[in-house]
This record gives sequence, C-alpha cells and structure tokens, in this order.
Amino acid sequence: MPVNQTETTHPWTFDARSAAVYGFVTAAWYTVPDLVERRGTRALLKTVCGVSGIALLLRTEDGRDALEGVRRLRDAMREPRHDDDTLVGAPASVAGATAPVEADSGDVPDNTLHGLTPVEITPAGRTAVATGAVVVLGVTAALAVVGEKVAYRWGERLRARGVRAPHARVGLALGAVAGILGGLAPASEADEQDPAVG
Repeated sequence: MPVNQTETTHPWTFDARSAAVYGFVTAAWYTVPDLVERRGTRALLKTVCGVSGIALLLRTEDGRDALEGVRRLRDAMREPRHDDDTLVGAPASVAGATAPVEADSGDVPDNTLHGLTPVEITPAGRTAVATGAVVVLGVTAALAVVGEKVAYRWGERLRARGVRAPHARVGLALGAVAGILGGLAPASEADEQDPAVG
C-alpha cells in the first residue's frame, strides 16, 4: 500500500553569522570589567563593543532586512499616499495606468502582492507608531540597565569567591545564550518548501 509523503516544514532557521556576532559582542561586553577597573574606561570600551556589534549586525541578512523595514516605515510616515485625491479629474490614461490590472479568470498572477494597495498611515497612526517606538525603546533600555547590574553583581560574587576571570565567565555564559537566541529566525517561505516536492 503506497504511503503518502508529507511535506516537511521548518518554522525556524539558524543564521550562524548572526549567532557569532551576538555571541562575540555579548561576551566581550561583559568581559570588560576584568580588563579595566576605571568606570570611564569601561564605559568607553563597552561603547566600542556596542557600536561594533551594530555595524556587524547590519552586514548580516537579518540586519539588512530590519534596516529596510525601518526605511519603508519612515517613508510611509513621511509621504502618505492620497490616491483618491490625485485621481480626481485626472486624464483617463493616468487613471487607467494606476488602476489595478484585472487578470483573466484562467490566469494566476505570479505575485499576489502586486494587487495589494499600499497602506496609508494616518496622522493618528503616525502618532501611535512614534509612541510605540518610544515605549519599546524605553522598556528595552530599562531591561538592559537591570540586566547589566545583575550580570555585574554575578561577576563580583564570583570574584569574592576567588574565581579567576569572573566577568569573562559570565560573559561566555551570556554570550552562548545570546548567540543561540540571536541566530534563530523564522523561516521564509522559500526555506519552508521541501526541495524534493516538485
């Protein structure tokens, strides 16, 4: 009796490059207290770690996708579309050029996204997006400060127990977690397709 072959899907992928960046930057960030004692110098070195990490992440595929998403959102907020206003009184050739193309009943479009109308962000929507961004940044900064204090105290407790390179140990542990979480990404439709399925 033939067995039906089911398509295997993978909801997550793992980006080794992003994982390496997240892991290395996190480990370096939390290792700094073992290298220098002065708070000002530590702040400078951590700033270098943070800026370097952002620069490296922007060179990964996830970083480029995130940057492109931010640019599109920025453009949508700056230049909202007013299709209804621009088409009033416009020549028939202009209106026809901007109208959606209707396919025959037997035709299947290659990309269903071509028929979708771009989303217009209203003034209230722009305010909501800006407020949400401020809230997210504020919460992220607060969590980062709390996490920094917890990690530093963890390292200092290890130092008090006589452990060598205590902050480096903390950095390696947190770097491993950051690398695993940073490398995980939702699989795209192309990744989810089974190449064996024709």
